[in-house]
Amino acid sequence: MIKKISVAENAARNDYINELYRLDNRDDKTHKHANTFTGLHTEVMIYKRLKEEMEIYDKWKNRYWRIAND
Repeated sequence: MIKKISVAENAARNDYINELYRLDNRDDKTHKHANTFTGLHTEVMIYKRLKEEMEIYDKWKNRYWRIAND
């Protein structure tokens, strides 16, 4: 069953995805996903996860813990 959301929640969701669309230049016809919303939210989730992982990486790197080939 689909969760019912309010008009305000739907408008906020629409604003969010349109902002991602604009930031990713999806209106550029040469973009791989031009004129679509495909994968935008997923890319943001990946970005957030990588940011957290980089913080962990930097913490250990700053403590002079080295991994081979780093």
